[in-house]
Amino acid sequence: MTTTDKILIIGGLLTLTYGTLLGYPLVALRRREGNPPAPRYLNVAHVGAILQGALVLGLVWAARLSDLPDGWNITAASLVVAAGAFIAAKDTINWLTGVDDEFADKARTMPLGLAGALTMTVGLIIFIVGDLAAL
Repeated sequence: MTTTDKILIIGGLLTLTYGTLLGYPLVALRRREGNPPAPRYLNVAHVGAILQGALVLGLVWAARLSDLPDGWNITAASLVVAAGAFIAAKDTINWLTGVDDEFADKARTMPLGLAGALTMTVGLIIFIVGDLAAL
């Protein structure tokens, strides 16, 4: 098992676990009298982290196919895992601070979203180049 595999597996499992743990406050809030709707960004953080964790775990196969040197694959894996952390942090902070719409509210978490988008894009591009080189 390569270092890239380990980064993706550990990162994916941690992200998946975080998303799962966010389900507990979600259930606790929904069980209150009158079944109030769950805060938007709690839902987003919960579902997003679970999806992100699954995505990162799936990228183990892309990393194994890649024909790039280990350093590039490690960089790509690290960027993708970091992207998940940035996005989960953004959504969690939005939930905890009561943001309704991060764009309309001009939330202070926008830099985290941008960092997540950029790191995910660069990481995926590296994997795409490596996988296309292998074909």
